Amino acid sequence: MTRLEGRRALVTGGGSGIGRATALRLAAEGAAVCVSGRRSDPLAETVAAIEAAGGRAVAVAGDASVEADAERMVEQTAAAFGGIDVLVNNAGSIRRNVPLHETPNERWEQMLAANLTSVFLVTRAALRRMLEADGDRSIVNVASTFAFWNAVGVSPYAAAKGGVVALTRSLAVEYAQAGIRANCVCPAVVRTPLSLVDRDNFEELLPTLVGSHPLGRLGEPEDVASAVAYFASADAGWVTGVVMNVDGGYTAR
Repeated sequence: MTRLEGRRALVTGGGSGIGRATALRLAAEGAAVCVSGRRSDPLAETVAAIEAAGGRAVAVAGDASVEADAERMVEQTAAAFGGIDVLVNNAGSIRRNVPLHETPNERWEQMLAANLTSVFLVTRAALRRMLEADGDRSIVNVASTFAFWNAVGVSPYAAAKGGVVALTRSLAVEYAQAGIRANCVCPAVVRTPLSLVDRDNFEELLPTLVGSHPLGRLGEPEDVASAVAYFASADAGWVTGVVMNVDGGYTAR
C-alpha cells in the first residue's frame, strides 16, 4: 500500500505508543517521516525500524511545548525532505487521580502545555511550510475521548484535549481555501505507556477497562495509526473538520 508515496510527514511523540505506530504506518504507505520527541533513544529505535523496512526517516529530539524546539522540528523536517505535507500532533502526557479543587497551578499548566500548547506551536510552524506547498496537505491531531466522555481526576487533561478538538475544527475552516485539511482522532484506552501513568493497579483495573469498550478489548496503537493514515492520505481528500472516536465503541454506550 503506497497511498502516501511522496508525502513528507512530521509525527510528534514518535518514540513510542501511538506515535511510533503512526510513524511506522505512514512510512509503510510511502511517506518520508520525521519523528520528534523528548528522548533520543526511542526516536532512534523508531527510525531504525522504519529504515529496516525500507522506509525513509529522521529524528529530531525536543519538547513540542517549547517554541524553539517546535520550530526546529518543523524546519529539520523540511530540510531533510524538502517540505512538509503531513503533520501528526501526537505528543502529549496525562496525570490522573487529582480532583480539580486540589490541582496545583503547576499541574494545570503542565497539562495544557503538553497537550494543547504543543499542538499550537508545532502547527503554527508547520503551516508556514505547508502554505508554501501545493496539493493535498493534512494535519491530524490526536485528542482523546476525555474531550467528550469524562472521568474523575483528569480535568486538566480533558480540558486540554477539548481544546485540541476545537482547534482542529478552527484549522479546518481557516485553511480550507489553502487546500490544507485538519482532522482529529480521539482514542479511548489504548495499550501504551500512558495507560499506566498513575495506575499502579492497572492489572486489577484491566477487566473493568476492557469491559467498558463494547468491542471487548483495549485499543492497540495500530488501531489509531490506521485512522491517522486515512486522514493523512488523499483517500480523505474531501474530509476536513472531522473528529473521529477510535474507541472500540466506548463513547457509543
